[in-house]
Amino acid sequence: MKMVKSLLLGSAAGLVAVAGAQAADLPVKAKPVEYVKICTLYGEGFYYIPGSDTCIKLGGYVRGDYGWNVAGARTPAYNGTQGAQDRTVSQYSTRHRANIQMDTRTQTAYGTLRTFTSIHLQNENGTDSTNVARAFIQWAGFTFGRAQSFQDTWGITDSWHFAQQQNNSDTGANGVNQIAYTWELGNGVTLTVGADESRRKTLANLSGASLKITGDTGTNSFRGQEWPDGHIDLKVNQAWGYAALTGVVHDASAAYYSSTAGISSAPCIAAPSTTFCGHPDDKIGWAVEFGAEVKLPQFGPQDRIGFGARYAEGATGYGAGTNLNGAQLFGSGNLIAYGPTSDGVFLNNGQIELTTSWTVMGGYEHSWTPTLKSSFTAGYTSIMYGDAAKAMYLPLCTAASASLRTNCDPDWQFLQGGIRTMWTVVPGFILGVDVFYTQVWTAFQGATISTGTTGTLVGGRPNGTYTFDDEHSIGAVFRAQRNFNAGD
Repeated sequence: MKMVKSLLLGSAAGLVAVAGAQAADLPVKAKPVEYVKICTLYGEGFYYIPGSDTCIKLGGYVRGDYGWNVAGARTPAYNGTQGAQDRTVSQYSTRHRANIQMDTRTQTAYGTLRTFTSIHLQNENGTDSTNVARAFIQWAGFTFGRAQSFQDTWGITDSWHFAQQQNNSDTGANGVNQIAYTWELGNGVTLTVGADESRRKTLANLSGASLKITGDTGTNSFRGQEWPDGHIDLKVNQAWGYAALTGVVHDASAAYYSSTAGISSAPCIAAPSTTFCGHPDDKIGWAVEFGAEVKLPQFGPQDRIGFGARYAEGATGYGAGTNLNGAQLFGSGNLIAYGPTSDGVFLNNGQIELTTSWTVMGGYEHSWTPTLKSSFTAGYTSIMYGDAAKAMYLPLCTAASASLRTNCDPDWQFLQGGIRTMWTVVPGFILGVDVFYTQVWTAFQGATISTGTTGTLVGGRPNGTYTFDDEHSIGAVFRAQRNFNAGD
């Protein structure tokens, strides 16, 4: 009996010991999980970053563009290789993009501190690229970084059609490096002063140049960027829509004269385009822009109308458009619509003559149903050279052909219009088609030029005699896009 008792007591002691050891190995009670909390301060889709008072929203989109008779699935055929319009040119092109966005906001004693990042990852016709479209900080009225410019008034942007509008003055797609300050004046009215990275076209030294229909004429002779493009912007944004007015100043100053013509100084001839050569007087270009958009719910749930007008001297990137470059659009046979784009032109030992440009554009969007709508848009641009500038072109015309000698006028006009129809399959997913028309008018019309001395032409166009004429092209883009935000 004593033996049984001893065994029982020993076993019990062992069990107690094991149980004690196991109890000692148990983990400490876990802290409560800190779940991500919804942030309601800035609208839907924001969440608090755990452990902080900063709210974050993630978003972006995935897009597929399929284009016909366009470059890069978006750019109309009016210049470059696409302007050749022959059998060597690829009529079909694609662009696929993934966009990633991150928006953070924190309350401070001086108002909301905001950062915004937007990155494009894309493949265009088999070539990969990455672009930082947005990277800015906003705080206490200031904007620092890469963002859409406050001087953008109204344009035919992605919200209106899929093709790249060539005569837009707009930075919405890819932003611009800038610094700006905005005053809130109340009732939806704001006043902004800012400085953007310079938006330049060619500043052409025509001395010793030749008239080349495969590109802008003359050597680009801008000086280094001494100061950014300054602007002041007034905008009212209310329930009915918005209206905006902008003024811009732009440095249109040259570097140095060259020795190709008009310079007799020995140091300059020995070292052209250097400090030996001197330079034209500095010039300041300028632009004014107005735009507005009005909502029209009486005609449809998403109906709206928009319009804009711009005028510039020596600031063609504003007056004519951010994307619009020189035109070289070929037609059937040996026909070409040609027009040079510049901020200004000059000759050695002479002064800069600023180029004048203006644009008018408009659009109307109608909702056929809550998920189906169409946009109708058009933009017209005129680029004009003064009498002094045309006199600088005369030697180039005379050297090119006898017919150009009596018809030497580098003025030209550009039109791009289109119709886009878009279906919202489900919220955040759209399918659409954009069909557009491009027209180039050239004041050289009727004159001829021999290309035997102008270098290799684009596409399969052979050297020979070409006749200047007005030309047009038609293109189309199909788009599929899925937008997403946190919480979707």
